[in-house]
Amino acid sequence: MRDVEIFRPYPDEMPWELLFEADADEEAVREYAEPDRVRIARLAGSTVAAYVISVVEPTVFSIRSLIVARPYRGAGLGRWMLGHAIGISESKGGREIVAPACARTRLFEHSGFVSESAGGWRLVLTPE
Repeated sequence: MRDVEIFRPYPDEMPWELLFEADADEEAVREYAEPDRVRIARLAGSTVAAYVISVVEPTVFSIRSLIVARPYRGAGLGRWMLGHAIGISESKGGREIVAPACARTRLFEHSGFVSESAGGWRLVLTPE
């Protein structure tokens, strides 16, 4: 993990294949995955993970997508990416983070998210 860097991609570095793996609705992905909302993790010149955040309300952010490339799953990279997304959201004034229902239940549970009755996840951030 120490060799992995997370940063905003240039437009020609958008990880479309990874994002389409996370969300098969390519039209929707192209609409919500603007480069300023995407962060990628790179290792040895390859993109190995990505996430997309968006602002729902001034203090509510949404993690629209979070994906780790198959060869890199199970090593904690998803947890690191989620923590990064939480940190970015909080640094931009976020007090709540929502995420859609997905198969990564343990990842969100272990990060303090609570399952919503309507589906999906919510994390309430409390100031220190």
